[in-house]
Amino acid sequence: MVMLTKKMLRDIHRNKVQFMAIFLMMFVGCFLFSGITGEWRGLEEHFQTYIDEQNMADMWTYGDLTGRDIDKIRNDVRINEAEGRMVLPMVPAGNKESTLQCYMAQSSHISKLYVKKGIAYDSSKKGIWLDALYARENSYKVGGQIELDYKDMEIKGEILGLVYSPEYIYGASEGEMMPEHKNTGFAWISPKLLPAGVPLHYNEAAVITAGVQRKQIIQDILGEKEVKTIVRAEHPAISMVKDEIKQHQTIGTAFSAAFLLIAVMIVMTTMHRMLKNEKMQIGILKALGFTKKKLILHYLSHNAFICLTGALGGFICGYRFLPGLIYKFMRQMYVIPVWGGYLPPVYYLLPLGCTVFCVLISFFICRRYLKPNAADILYTDMPFAGGKQFPGTMELLGFAGRWNLRDIARNRLRSFMSLCGVLGCTALLFCAFALYDTFVNLSDWTFTKQQNYECKITDLPEEKGQKELLAMTDGEYLMESSASILTGGTSGEGADRERGKKGEKEVALTVSESTRYLKLAENLDTFTAVDGGVALSKKTADSLGIRKGGFLTWKPAGGTSYICSEVKAIVRTPLSQGIIMQRSDYEAAGQVYKPTAVIGKEPANGFGTYEEQCSISHQRELVEGVDSMMDGMVMMIMLLVLGAVILGSVMLYNLGILSYMERYREFATMKVLGFADKKIRKIMIQQNVWLSALGILLGMPAGYGLLYYLLSTIPESMDVPVFIRTASWLLSAAGTLALSFVVSRVVSRKIPRINMVEALKQM
Repeated sequence: MVMLTKKMLRDIHRNKVQFMAIFLMMFVGCFLFSGITGEWRGLEEHFQTYIDEQNMADMWTYGDLTGRDIDKIRNDVRINEAEGRMVLPMVPAGNKESTLQCYMAQSSHISKLYVKKGIAYDSSKKGIWLDALYARENSYKVGGQIELDYKDMEIKGEILGLVYSPEYIYGASEGEMMPEHKNTGFAWISPKLLPAGVPLHYNEAAVITAGVQRKQIIQDILGEKEVKTIVRAEHPAISMVKDEIKQHQTIGTAFSAAFLLIAVMIVMTTMHRMLKNEKMQIGILKALGFTKKKLILHYLSHNAFICLTGALGGFICGYRFLPGLIYKFMRQMYVIPVWGGYLPPVYYLLPLGCTVFCVLISFFICRRYLKPNAADILYTDMPFAGGKQFPGTMELLGFAGRWNLRDIARNRLRSFMSLCGVLGCTALLFCAFALYDTFVNLSDWTFTKQQNYECKITDLPEEKGQKELLAMTDGEYLMESSASILTGGTSGEGADRERGKKGEKEVALTVSESTRYLKLAENLDTFTAVDGGVALSKKTADSLGIRKGGFLTWKPAGGTSYICSEVKAIVRTPLSQGIIMQRSDYEAAGQVYKPTAVIGKEPANGFGTYEEQCSISHQRELVEGVDSMMDGMVMMIMLLVLGAVILGSVMLYNLGILSYMERYREFATMKVLGFADKKIRKIMIQQNVWLSALGILLGMPAGYGLLYYLLSTIPESMDVPVFIRTASWLLSAAGTLALSFVVSRVVSRKIPRINMVEALKQM
């Protein structure tokens, strides 16, 4: 046993490059799996705990509500709990760039506030509970004063608490991608601070249902009252986080599986090569009385030791370091009180499972080599005449080409793995560069080509003020609302009768006056116009199975009857998915146009008094939000590039060394016959160039597929058109080819050190 242990250590040292490759691939695969899985599992665990503990609402209803309406909702058997709120967008005095969504309610038992500092919300106390992140960015403290304005109403009070809200886990404003905590946030205000004569008038209700969450429940309870309802799954605080979790889950699984698969392939080639080269030793050991069982255990111990070490090390390091690194960027997007990785106990079996799988594969290989008796094992294998398979091709090639083609045919597994290494390296590099191009282009395309207005004004004043805003911005009206699309294929007459049999899909509804500031893009370069119908965003069209020229049955929020419209165009809308149409077509359908915003150019002399009366978002701020989102994307790109370099370097160097060792005697023979070292190097590099070129050609479409796979995991509310520069195609190919050439040069430097006498004695 001691002798076999020493032999195992000597074998590992002699084949250190191959075993190091196994170690690294196992380490990286388990590092990525435990790190990314621990990250999304931790996010899922703490997110679910947070919304459960804070009693997150099941649905929200918006409209002109009375106390009697709230009681009707609360007393329905399908409802467990309901709370009415008055929500107003207020502006802090002295900071006209900021907007706070201010809530006034008698209680906060639904979607309870999480108190960071101060006391819990109590409507009987005169005070304000302020968004903790907004307070941090603007230097507000507990016990300080804050003054808020809404049109002609002023509210001033003491800050009694700094809080988080489960409804603001994702707090980006409408039309933005990244939350801007310095200028946006929320506050809960005791109704006792309302000025005298101003009643608590509800315009929102938070509801906990007794069972199934269906929007129609509230409409059924309130009858004909015009309200809009969204369920928990559609709320950004829920949908964005769940989409993020799904995205990280798919990325972590795919990348980990790729590295672990490559580790398994290296295990196979290493075992084949080691057992083949040690046939003489195996025969002698069997002749000395070592049983087949003992020898199998001996050779399995090589991979068991290396695989377990690499898998366990990667698992521990990944779970220890990667979640914190990813959370650093995610904290900019989401607000959750507790961050931390989490792995269910069953996942701790991963290193053992990877090791067992590799050992099992090694067992079948060992059994094949150790099955014959000692006499049969000691016979030397006859060389495989692979060149006979390509008689026509051989005649067209010179000596180097024939020799390399025959070697590729003889060592199919090694050649296939080299191809996979180059393919993987190219795919990862291409995907990284293409992701960067796509997201850099997204900002420019969205805010200069598709949405080319400079400012957007909401919370509009009276009609006279609106006209002044239109004049000073050279602007036009914009209506943003929501609509319900009847799914299931029903359109035209009878749609209302079939409503009960069909489903509904809630989407955004955008109605503009023209395409001057809000263009309709069929793709990155083609813009269109719609006359007499509607345009449908591509993601919505794909989910419904609708194509251009089809018909859509829909109704606007609060509408009582359905409209059948022809889909005149399928368009790309990065930030809002749903129906887009012109004002003239909307009014022709019998609907009342109610503008919610004015879009246009920035006035040279500012907005004057409207700075205080309205909420104004500037296009440059939206661009900055997208750019800040690139921080997290850059980290992903760096991981892809790093993964490509590790994968390519380890695979190519390992297989280069393997190729060198397998052809050691052939190279020695060539040297004896007078071939110069330079010529032998050229022959060796030529094979790598062939495989690299083929791997790059296959890797480009694989990278393109990987890009689409990653983009398919982004939230449903976003649509990111693919944009790839020519330079990215060239850099991916050139980078992989350069890496392959460098590795080939490093390996070929061993040619001059071939010991011809020692090599030929082994023949």
